[in-house]
Amino acid sequence: MDQNKLIIAIGGNIKSSDGMHPIDVGKKAIKLLENFLIFVEKKSCWYISDPIPISDQPKYFNSVIVARTSLNAFDVLNILHKIENKLGRVRNKVNESRVIDLDLIDYSNKILKKNNLIIPHPRAHLRRFVMEPLAELEPSWTHPILKINANQILKKLNKQNIKVFLDKNRD
Repeated sequence: MDQNKLIIAIGGNIKSSDGMHPIDVGKKAIKLLENFLIFVEKKSCWYISDPIPISDQPKYFNSVIVARTSLNAFDVLNILHKIENKLGRVRNKVNESRVIDLDLIDYSNKILKKNNLIIPHPRAHLRRFVMEPLAELEPSWTHPILKINANQILKKLNKQNIKVFLDKNRD
């Protein structure tokens, strides 16, 4: 079977109901992917960033993974939502604090816009917290619509505050 290349962004900014730090929730999400035949090949560092849009929410912890699967894009999106729900994601309003957020950024460099699925993710290129970890893993990844690579996109996002999160207790 053909293997599709996935780029998935992971983020969160509040602890889970059982007190897990957002990075630990993200790591748990990564482990759960394999139960659904999504196999992680690369993981970026964890980054800490201010919320976008700017608000008084806690800072976000973000990472990106590259994975492979034989599943179609709609199945992948449904699995990401299942994992979010399992880990305590609640959706009440847009841009609210969250335990976990799993975004399908790219699916085999395709352009899709159907039902509730838009590939590439429509705002990924506007978010340094996605592009910085993506460029760490795949600096030559080219946005299928904009036709520019991750490093070129990053240069346009230099005003957004983000840094690598170093916490030796979470390695």
